[in-house]
Amino acid sequence: MPEETGLQPVRQIAAHELAVEQIRRSLDLGKFRPGERLPAERDLAEMLDVSRNTVRAAVAVLEHEGRVSVRRGRGGGFLVLEPALDRAQLRFDLQRNEAEVRDAFDFRVIVESGAARLAAERRRTADMPRLAKLVRQMGDIVERARHEDSPTHITEFKLLDSAFHLGIAQVSGNDQLVEAVAQARSRMYLPVSAVFSHIDLNANDHHSEILAAITDKDPDQAAALMTAHINETRDALQALLKL
Repeated sequence: MPEETGLQPVRQIAAHELAVEQIRRSLDLGKFRPGERLPAERDLAEMLDVSRNTVRAAVAVLEHEGRVSVRRGRGGGFLVLEPALDRAQLRFDLQRNEAEVRDAFDFRVIVESGAARLAAERRRTADMPRLAKLVRQMGDIVERARHEDSPTHITEFKLLDSAFHLGIAQVSGNDQLVEAVAQARSRMYLPVSAVFSHIDLNANDHHSEILAAITDKDPDQAAALMTAHINETRDALQALLKL
């Protein structure tokens, strides 16, 4: 019957679970980076329109996950931590959930190629400097990675990468696409981090090409390049996992 009607059982979701989801997504998208502090408890409560008790419960979950550290007293607060990854477990989860990985990349192709197309059609001159700066910053990290193999490089690159892809969605001017891109990228952030432990020295090439297509207001090229970029990541992941 549920399949025929489209109706599913309703699950009561606690407010702190919704708060956790929002804060976790902001962490995954690089809104708050390791070493930075989250807004104060009172400010988070106002931003999320929840009680301070709800914020405390949400932060306790994130502390248990190793995403934040809670410091009490004067000068304390919520410090963002580098994600503590159990790489073996995350790789196993990806291998076990092949269909979920496939669906996640299919979703990314659809929403992000659409966002790139709209961004190329609608972009304003004022939109471009921020995207160009993100591409330059990613290029700088790739250059540093040529000479120094540091685990922080992959984290820095992925945060900038998320900001670039989300920035394209924002340039599209479609709020639903922004939400869809954020959802797609947040879902795969930690699992993919577990697999790609080094930066591919060609990792920024497609970004420059996508940026050029958007700058030139070429929607077909922007969409095609975004599709190729995501599928290249998909192929690399599948090769590493041997899916």
